[in-house]
Amino acid sequence: MSFFRRFSSSNKEKTRDRSQSRNRSEILSGVQQWPYYRDLAIESGHCTIPSELASLRYSRLNRSLYNLVYTPNDELNYFILYMESCSLSSYLKFILDVHVFEKLTRESQTKNTDQQTSALALFHRYLSIDANYLIPIDDEIRRTTLSLICPSNNSTTPDPHCFRTAREYAWSLIEQDAYPGYLSSAYHVNYQLKMLTSNELQLHDILYNNSSLAYFIEFSEQEKFIDLVRFWLAIEHFYQSTINRMIDSQTLTENALNIYEQYISLQASARLGFDDAIRARVECSICQPEIDAGPSSDTFDQTAWIVYVILQREYFPRFLQSVIFYRHISDLMLKLRNEDTALTSRPIKTIESDTTSINSDNLIQTSSSPLLPTTTTTTQSNRQRNPSVSSSCPSINQDVGIKSKGKFSMGYIDPLGRFIRDPDVDTYDSALSSNRKTTSNPIQFIANLVRNEQEELAQEEAAARFAESFINEITNMTANLDNQ
Repeated sequence: MSFFRRFSSSNKEKTRDRSQSRNRSEILSGVQQWPYYRDLAIESGHCTIPSELASLRYSRLNRSLYNLVYTPNDELNYFILYMESCSLSSYLKFILDVHVFEKLTRESQTKNTDQQTSALALFHRYLSIDANYLIPIDDEIRRTTLSLICPSNNSTTPDPHCFRTAREYAWSLIEQDAYPGYLSSAYHVNYQLKMLTSNELQLHDILYNNSSLAYFIEFSEQEKFIDLVRFWLAIEHFYQSTINRMIDSQTLTENALNIYEQYISLQASARLGFDDAIRARVECSICQPEIDAGPSSDTFDQTAWIVYVILQREYFPRFLQSVIFYRHISDLMLKLRNEDTALTSRPIKTIESDTTSINSDNLIQTSSSPLLPTTTTTTQSNRQRNPSVSSSCPSINQDVGIKSKGKFSMGYIDPLGRFIRDPDVDTYDSALSSNRKTTSNPIQFIANLVRNEQEELAQEEAAARFAESFINEITNMTANLDNQ
């Protein structure tokens, strides 16, 4: 403690006058103004807080490629559609099939002969020269993979990692070329709109997605809680620097002290109002007995958890009802509109239009001709036998042929969640006035408002009201489809 006081004594005189002049409204804006703060302070001292924070450090609006492919989520369907539109679906399905093959091999659920048969089926489906869904790998990789599947010692047990080199090659191609294109495509924008208009959206989805975070920061400045957001961003940067060891221990200590002196200490310029016990705990974590040790990664975990809960409870619901949030949705809809012409100019294939992914069923029950790829007869069976998509996640293709009822009964919902009019009503629509055409298009309506949003505040509020009604309408329609 003495080292900490000695280090910060030079700043006390500079900030004393400023702290004394702080008015009462600023003092009441601290975290202790909330009646549940005492409970938060007690709960935040538990040892499980670091793991709970770790589970929040991601955004479903901006998944990594690994999480997109290997963790259960409903965004994978959108990525598969994008890969098919680029004629690259064989790369992704090869990776998914190899993942299932390696999982079953590790669990030893199949006999050695069945494992080799399944490996050969995968090889002739994707890697052989005459493969139906050829992955353009080098001949050396092809020979090495085949030798690992069929060892020269007449063994029927293939190497469990026989496809590793070929899989890494396909993964690198997706990571370098396809995935960046997907993030800027209409498919990804459609998924983001689906998440933003659903009831599943959480604060961490906004905080860890740069585009959404910009709108949340704007809202926090407007509602005067920007210091809480800046504190969260500062300690998140400190956490990443600590676990990645991007800087040395001395610099980490200096950064931790800067955060403490700006937000936590009694003389802080943007004091958040943590109690004495929490301040003392942070001080002890920063001032380790070993000078070279530096602060630990959980130095600010207790304060981070308290701030996150306050943001989640008090400000996040208001953000979801704000004009700024509806402008965020409007901007994404405008981006989607700009992509719409290129997207609709080419036919969109369904996920089942390509070869099916193999699973435990077709790995064990291989036909008498194992060199030929296994095909499926129905869309429903393929959907059940696709191990890459969680059974709890809704499939896009389940909604393709469903006609909605009620207000939008004169059309249907396409694979990207857009309303498409039936051709039968084109003649009827042509008889309507041009005014109705312009006002019946919500994207065009919002686009016109966004272009002129800086002219009058009334137009911005009108856009917010229209977007809110549009979102509620789509949400109700989706609920009706799920009930059916």
